[in-house]
Amino acid sequence: MNNLSTKLIITITFTLNSCTFSTTMPQEITSYNVGCAADGVQISDEVYELSGDESWTATCEGKTYDCTHFPDADSSCYERHEKKTK
Repeated sequence: MNNLSTKLIITITFTLNSCTFSTTMPQEITSYNVGCAADGVQISDEVYELSGDESWTATCEGKTYDCTHFPDADSSCYERHEKKTK
């Protein structure tokens, strides 16, 4: 299976799960990327671009992540590390 087909299947799965299990697509994508249960993910600062690109902040298990989803490419979440001040 090619890379585009895999991404399409993942996107469809996230969308269907969002409709079926009362979790949002950002929760499902975050869960997939960081390993938290989707229903334990809190989403904030959601931004939807006209291009279809999305970004949001996710919190789960005491950690905060900056996440993005590009429909024609991929999705990712990176843990946010707070800078310590002296």
